[in-house]
Amino acid sequence: MMIDSKHETIMGGNEAIARGALEAGIGFCASYPGTPSTEITTILQRLAEEYDIYVEWSVNEKVALEAAAGASWAGVPSICPMKSLGLNVASDFLLNLNLSGTGTGGLVIVVCDDPRGHSSSNEQDSRFYAKAAQIPLLEPSTYQEAKDIVPFALKLSQEYEVPVLVRSTTRLSHSRGLVTKGDIPKREWKAGSLKDGLFNVPAPHFKHRDILNKMEQISKTYDESKWNTQPVEKELDVLIISSGISRRYSQEAIHLLDSKDIGILNLVTTYPLPRRSVVAALKKTKIVLFSEEIDPFVEDEVRSLAVELDNIPEFHGKRSGAIPAYGEMTTDVMRGAIAILKNIKLDKRKKIDSDILVPRPLTFCAGCTHRNFYWAVRKVRKRIGGKLVVAGDIGCYSLGVFYDRAMTTMQAMGSGIGVATGLGQLERFGFDSKVLAVAGDSTFFHACIPGLINAKHKNSNLTFVILDNATTAMTGFQTHPGALHQESNQKRVKIEEIIKAIEPEFYARGDANNIPELIDLLYSTITKDGLKVLLLDSICVLEEARREAIVKETSFRIDKELCKGEKCLICVSDFACPAISWDKTMDHPIILDQLCVQCGACVAVCPHDAIKEERVQ
Repeated sequence: MMIDSKHETIMGGNEAIARGALEAGIGFCASYPGTPSTEITTILQRLAEEYDIYVEWSVNEKVALEAAAGASWAGVPSICPMKSLGLNVASDFLLNLNLSGTGTGGLVIVVCDDPRGHSSSNEQDSRFYAKAAQIPLLEPSTYQEAKDIVPFALKLSQEYEVPVLVRSTTRLSHSRGLVTKGDIPKREWKAGSLKDGLFNVPAPHFKHRDILNKMEQISKTYDESKWNTQPVEKELDVLIISSGISRRYSQEAIHLLDSKDIGILNLVTTYPLPRRSVVAALKKTKIVLFSEEIDPFVEDEVRSLAVELDNIPEFHGKRSGAIPAYGEMTTDVMRGAIAILKNIKLDKRKKIDSDILVPRPLTFCAGCTHRNFYWAVRKVRKRIGGKLVVAGDIGCYSLGVFYDRAMTTMQAMGSGIGVATGLGQLERFGFDSKVLAVAGDSTFFHACIPGLINAKHKNSNLTFVILDNATTAMTGFQTHPGALHQESNQKRVKIEEIIKAIEPEFYARGDANNIPELIDLLYSTITKDGLKVLLLDSICVLEEARREAIVKETSFRIDKELCKGEKCLICVSDFACPAISWDKTMDHPIILDQLCVQCGACVAVCPHDAIKEERVQ
């Protein structure tokens, strides 16, 4: 009996992966939100009740992978989606799980890389984890493949009892295309007891031997599969070996150049390589061009394999400089590389006049209390003579990097408190700056608690500020342990109770909506010695608007008589709320009612009392 029927529909890449999980018969999903992977779990969570599957937002990716592995060990088919940086967090467990195995349930790990770092603190190619862990890697290149690859990955995991890594990238995850939906099967599995031996001691080298043998068998399975798109059966001038979304760029470049005698070997099964298929393709060409994001992962594997050939083709890719070894792959990159190899002269493209491009700097939302915090940081920094280091990490608040460069360091989640703990020990060496660490509430649970404990244990001299907006705002308002709104079967964990249990030298709670009080609280706290923690209530206005209709009872206007116009510009340029704009015709700042959320922060910021609050008639 089947629950659904086949039909074609438009799907995004992440949506297709989620659909593939349902068609695979997944029963358990654990994840932590991270762009560009978030929508996979969001969709599964929305459908969890309908299809009777368990879906959770875990406290971090390591815990998510551990939870999914536990379910797999008990015989429940599981999936664990995450972004590239999340796989870093989960890698400690992954590099044990690969040897102990995943049991009979099956476990698919989906990692979504972010070439160019559109929403990440780095640019990372996560495929090296497949090689480090010696686990199978699959890279869909179309939306249909994104859906269909998940059932294949699960079966592979169940057969060999290893985790299988499926890799997407931003442009596949966040673009849309036509997908033929398959059937969602009725549940046939049942959770059972765990078998013995789910550990790697005392002889992990034998477990390593076993997984290497499995990978040899998987390479043969890949050779027999139909996933890899083979070039036509003839001699080729140029063979493009592609993976992932890069296949689409290669196809478009060939079409635009109308170039003949170019074939594409698109690899979906990228680790281990399907050796027989690759060797057969290499024997039919003299020139190979590689097309992949971000690192020369496939290129290096193919180059190593080609050593065994009698006649080695001429290789061009990231190693030769034909393709940039950083950033996103594009049609233009492929078009240029092919043109050079084929000696094709390209028409010079007209450059877009930069004068018509409107600069759009990254900024906080209108009414965001994080802006209030960094405004307070700016004022406090001036009070103490500029000697203030702000250590942070990734989240909505990381925009402090662009806001008057208020944030000094911005690294991985939880790094702010860790870096600050080190800086807080340097006074003996002549370091004379005050140290401030900042993190959001979701980040606090994800990675900050060990760092805060370490700061207490080592008696580090720093101030730790937690911006608590009661949700995971950056990735779409997902629930975390301290979120204000919890699912019916979940219990809220209060940040304040954790802080008090750690017993810092000073603790206070503040309101990020009240800028004058926030400035005074921040200054008085930073100038104290020892470990200080501030928990700031920073409710996200977008979350409020999402959950309840906000009736605008007041509005704000700028008094032209009191406003100093171009002589000041604090509200427009320095505070930089998007709801405040400059009217060129009036030569005067104005408040945009359609963007204003009536937070009133600008009233406290204006030094001339020119911004007035009025009741809506």
